[in-house]
Amino acid sequence: MEWEKVEWYAGYRGEEKPRAVVAAGQRIEVAEIIWQKRIKDRKSRRIREVFRCRLADGRQVTIEKRE
Repeated sequence: MEWEKVEWYAGYRGEEKPRAVVAAGQRIEVAEIIWQKRIKDRKSRRIREVFRCRLADGRQVTIEKRE
């Protein structure tokens, strides 16, 4: 699934979590974060966070945030 935009929520400690995705002009909320991983690329040293989420419409998707 490709989305145009991911809406993020930053908690009180600055940890951003996905709250909704916009796909084909429709906003779909994230109902649940099933798991999340923080991965550091060995070559570039960049960190990316990967979230496995269940959307409000029942689909499970993977959302990736690169820093």
